[in-house]
Parts: sequence; structure tokens; C-alpha cells
Amino acid sequence: MTGIFRKYTATLAAIMFAVMMTATVGAYAQNSDTICLVNDIKITGNKKTKQKIILCELEFGQGDTVSFRRLPEVLEKSRINLQKTSIFNYVTIDYYTYGDSIKAGTNSISVSINVEECWYTWPMFDVTPHNGNLNEWFANPDFSMIDFLIGVKRYNFLGRRQSVGIMARVGFNNVIQLSYDNVAIDKQHKHLLSFYTSIQRQNTVMLRTEDNKAKYRDFEDETKALHGYSYEISYRHRPTIDMSNLFSIGYESTSVHDSVAILNPNFFGGGRTHISGLVLSYEFRLDKRNSSYYPLVGSWLSTRIQKQGILSNSIDTYKLTLDARKYIPLFPRQYFAVQFYGSMSSYSTPFYLMEAIGYKPNIVPGYEHNMISGRCVSYVKSSYKFELIRQHIVHLKWLPLEKFNKIHYAVYLNAFANAGYTTPKTDDVLCKNDMSDTFLGALGIGVDLVTYYDRVLSAFVTHNIQGGTYVGVGFKSSF
Repeated sequence: MTGIFRKYTATLAAIMFAVMMTATVGAYAQNSDTICLVNDIKITGNKKTKQKIILCELEFGQGDTVSFRRLPEVLEKSRINLQKTSIFNYVTIDYYTYGDSIKAGTNSISVSINVEECWYTWPMFDVTPHNGNLNEWFANPDFSMIDFLIGVKRYNFLGRRQSVGIMARVGFNNVIQLSYDNVAIDKQHKHLLSFYTSIQRQNTVMLRTEDNKAKYRDFEDETKALHGYSYEISYRHRPTIDMSNLFSIGYESTSVHDSVAILNPNFFGGGRTHISGLVLSYEFRLDKRNSSYYPLVGSWLSTRIQKQGILSNSIDTYKLTLDARKYIPLFPRQYFAVQFYGSMSSYSTPFYLMEAIGYKPNIVPGYEHNMISGRCVSYVKSSYKFELIRQHIVHLKWLPLEKFNKIHYAVYLNAFANAGYTTPKTDDVLCKNDMSDTFLGALGIGVDLVTYYDRVLSAFVTHNIQGGTYVGVGFKSSF
């Protein structure tokens, strides 16, 4: 009997000791003073991508220390950074501790990162309205206003997150463009260069706006109603993962036929048929969003100044822009977002270079069927999103291509309210538009399908204060 008692006493003591040790380790984990030492980082799945490209997106490095309490946050932020590069379909990050490493409040950990790479070489083929406004085109279908895009682009070129491509647009716009992006000139990938060049030709020209609509003129009997070319080199300084400073210098030269300048002397300004000169710009970006294509949490800030016409006798303009966005989680499966955009151009800005609500990138739901130009353009977008279907991952086992047989999708209900305002130039034909210098406002509701390869498909209905009700579709997030 005594032996049995001793046996059970020893067993009970062992259990109590294990519980105490577990509690002690848990106390270390919950104590903000507990420090994790990142002993090593193991990366798998990167068949093309260089390991240093992945390491540059992490919020920590090998040998760094992190508070145990902040460790989940740091790992999740690193996962988001990698996902936002758009070169991976899926990213998972985990860690494990060394059981005997808890000494003096320090815990050594090993971090494991697994990435599933995207398909990187894409033949480019697309059919879109020349102004990027699909819903306006649906209201007035005209295949002469369509651009057909063909070309090829290689993403994650050389496994270094560079992209190189050749693209041709035919239709309304006839453009050939070459690009080479994100060429790092340092080992930490904080200094990057990009190069662009393009040649453009049009036979149909957007001549002016009247009654809040774009008015076009076809010059099929003339050759090269509008033609030009441009070169640009940009330098990006990335002091932190979220922050970028973008400097660019380029040269642009554009000409129009005499008839264009006669019909609208303000097209280039002063009845000119040719403008050319250097273009300088600086942009500051701060991107703290949790996604680059359908953000639900975080913020975005971009401010840009551009000077066009340096060392030129034909044009001398500037433009300032501000784009600020905030994404707020409200309750489980519920989110709110708001965006403010504003741009201001100099009084000397010709019609050809003016921004407009209803023309890319300023597509404002509720006013897709309008073009409202102005020297100053501003709008506010706000939306409430409810997650109807949580993200699901489906494995298409019958599809042998591993980069395509794993699909994720989620569905959101989207209710939104938008407002805008443009200030016209008082000395040109823009004064014929009654929506300029007038408050704009619209409400709407829709459904968004978010799926893989950064695709968002949406359908919505809107109603604006001018009395217009429209049904629309989209292929990316509204902001």
C-alpha cells in the first residue's frame, strides 16, 4: 500500500512540476520583458526568387531581438509585406523556440517562411475603353473608342522583383511602350531605378468637354492627328519598407494637326500645335495597408509635385496632388474606408493635360457616365464593407499547374458614398459644363468578389444628386 501511495505521490508531483514549468514558460511569453533572439531564418518555396529579396521585406533579421509580446505582430507584418510584393500567391510564416534556451529572459527562436510563387511570364492581352471608364463605354458602345493591348511582361525578372515588358496598344490610342522596373543598385534594395519609353499616335482626339461629356473629333483623313514620344528615368529611395521617395526626370514631345488647334485653341494653349520639354517630379509614398489590391486595414498617403516644361518655350505648368486613404476594422467581418484626393494645376495648364472626374485614374462611382474637367479636382470616397463569405481556398486537383490550381476567394457587400468638386478655368470652354463648380454626390451599393492573382470583380448600382441612376461593373477595388 505504501508503495502504491508513493507511486501516485510521485506521479502527482511530476504533474504539478510540469504545470508549474508550463506556467513559468507562459509567464515568460506574456511578460513584455521577455526578449526573443532570432537565431535563424529558414526560407522554402522560392524556386525563382532570390532569398535576399524575401529578407528585405521582413521586419526583422537574423540576430535581431524582438519582444515576445510583439512577435505575432512582427511576423504578420512581415507576411503582409511579402504578400504586397505581388510576386507570391501565398505566404506563411511560423516560428518555434528552442526548449532549453530560456536564460535570463531571452528566448532563441527559429523562423520558417514558406512562399508559393506566382506565374511570372504573362502574355498581355486586354480590351479596355481608351479612358479606362468601362461603364461610360457600356452606356455608349463604340468600338473605335477601344484600346486593344498586346505584349508580354516578365515579373520578378531574374528573381530580383524586377519587371521588364514590351507593350503595344492599338485602336483609339496607338502606343508602343518599353519598361524596365525596380532595378536595385544596392544590396539592401533601398535604391532602385526604373526606365520607360513610349511612342504614341492617335487619329481620334478628345477635343473638349461639353455638357459634362467628352467630345471627340475623328481625323481619319489626316495622318497623325496627335503624335508624340516620351522618355523617363526614375529613382526610388526606400528608407523603410513602408516609405518611398520617388524622383523622376523625363522628356516629352507631343504634336497635333493644325485643325485641332483651330477647333480648340486651348488644347495645347495659345493655339499651339506642339509642346515639348523636360518633366521633373517628386512623390512621397507611405503605404501601411494590409493589401495592395483590396486593403481592409491600414493607411496610404501619397503626395506629388510635378513641373512640366523645363527649358521649354512651348509649355510651363505645374501640378500638385494629394491622395490620403484610411482603412478601419469596425467589428468582426465589418470594415470602413475613406479616401481624399485633390489635385491643383497651374492656370497655364492646357486642356490636354487637365485632370477630370470620369477619366482615369479619377473614376468616381456615380459619375462614370460623365467627364468633368477642371484646374482643381477633388473628391472623397467612403465605403462600408461586410464580409459575406470569408476567404476560402480551393484546390483544383485535376489541374496539373501548381501555380494555378490553388484558388482563394472572398465576397464582400460594399455600400459607399462619394462626393466631388472641380474648379474650371474661367477663360475656356469648360464653363459650358454645369457639373463643374458644382457639388457632386452619389450613393451606391454593390458586391465585390476578391480572388487570386490580385483580381477584384465587382457589380454595383449608384444614384447621384443630379438624378442619374446607373448599374456598373468593375475589375479592381474602387480605392
